[in-house]
Amino acid sequence: MGFSSVDVWDEFNIDISLKASFTLPIFSFHNGYYVKFYGYKSGLALKVDSGRIIFSGCTPHESLLLSGAWFNPNVYVKSLGRVESQIIYDFLNVFPGLGIAVDPWDPLIVFYSIFLSRNTDYHNNTVRWVRNIALKALCETNLPLIDLKFIGSSYQLHQLNEIKGMLVKTFGELDFGLKVFQSSNVFSQLKFKLLRIPNIGCKSVYAFGLFCFGLTFLSPVDRHLISIIRLLGLINDYVLPDKRLCVKYDCYINPLSCINANKCLMAILMRRFKVMAGWLQTASYLYGSLYLSRGVDPIKLLKR
Repeated sequence: MGFSSVDVWDEFNIDISLKASFTLPIFSFHNGYYVKFYGYKSGLALKVDSGRIIFSGCTPHESLLLSGAWFNPNVYVKSLGRVESQIIYDFLNVFPGLGIAVDPWDPLIVFYSIFLSRNTDYHNNTVRWVRNIALKALCETNLPLIDLKFIGSSYQLHQLNEIKGMLVKTFGELDFGLKVFQSSNVFSQLKFKLLRIPNIGCKSVYAFGLFCFGLTFLSPVDRHLISIIRLLGLINDYVLPDKRLCVKYDCYINPLSCINANKCLMAILMRRFKVMAGWLQTASYLYGSLYLSRGVDPIKLLKR
């Protein structure tokens, strides 16, 4: 299989971009390449060398999406206000190569990864669970056939086992891939259906919008993001996304439709950080898990 290449921005780092993505479990690392062993174009290989993605088994555009290089934060930060851009630049000093690695072709395994990340250590538990599941299934068709009780005994796996049939039915109504990529209208239709499935909350659905649909204005609110917001003193009065409202309204399509639009944290971040909101959440997750959790604070958030 021959290799080709495509230019990316100088600082782009595939390692940190995949580390922060829910698509990480469907890649293995061999001889310096990330190899996708599951689903769409299984066997494709990616690595970054001297400002270029070296790839095989996929198109240039697919290599950009899967690696995260399609989203260059240095371009989009320029459209933000002074306060917001300074926050992004602070995080860019720590994660200059962070893109957003997405997979619009394998929705089920991406959602599995997101659902199983709730209230647990992502890299120690979720990645291990999802990788084991993906290695058994190898494709979306076989994925629902895997009995998750043989993967582990956690409540996350138990709940996913109960709803996987509903996920298959819901996702089966759409033709995923580039046809739906960055379509907020298609995501909206899917969001309303997903939120009606037991044990699926706003954070999981918006994370799916970010890492499957590439809707970077979505900022899934997690504990790391909340911690960063508090440390920055960025937003003092807010509420968290409310499933009862999110199942009825789309603040990203009609900002004034939801009664919580002016105080919901995700809606506020979406207005202030625009298409950088999802990148901010991703950087916040990395900063919290890699630095703050270990008592390290390179951009001195704790002293602000």
